[in-house]
Amino acid sequence: MSAVFLVPALVQADPLEELERYFFQVETLEGRFVQETRDERGSVLETSEGKLALARPDRFHWEYESPFPQDILADGERLWVYDHDLEQVSVRPMEEVLGSGPALMLSGNLDSLEEQFELSTDGEWILMEPRESGWEVSEVRLKMVDGLPSRVIVKDGLGQINELTLSDLRQNVSFDGNRFRFDPPEGVDVVGQ
Repeated sequence: MSAVFLVPALVQADPLEELERYFFQVETLEGRFVQETRDERGSVLETSEGKLALARPDRFHWEYESPFPQDILADGERLWVYDHDLEQVSVRPMEEVLGSGPALMLSGNLDSLEEQFELSTDGEWILMEPRESGWEVSEVRLKMVDGLPSRVIVKDGLGQINELTLSDLRQNVSFDGNRFRFDPPEGVDVVGQ
């Protein structure tokens, strides 16, 4: 008589439960990203990469290293976009841009996300559809791995798709008090404010 060994099936975590765990357990996050921008036919228009840092509530820094250096930083009150090559900074109040990008979604809170988006799942992915028309995005797809975001796909109203792949993520790291502060370099043009 031969022995039969039953191997327990791997249980996949519910994506919405992983998202909830992320919002309740992760206060800060840092790592790297690769972003592909595609047109409506799926052709890659641009590939960018860089570093990211997030802190709740509503603070983040996306530092694009290539192909063009750019910093997108939110200090909780204002959103700063610094284009190194153009030597230009644009600044807008956070309330004008809340919810319009993955960094804002991941650095905010779950209640706000649920107010702004209808959340559902499609296998491993979390689908987010804006509750109101007039958004810059028509759909967001988020994949969580081990309680952390690993991929974000944002489709805008014109069919363009931005896909972010996050890697080397470290959660609940300590940032110094100036990590999300932006002081425009001397000599650059500042638009807005």
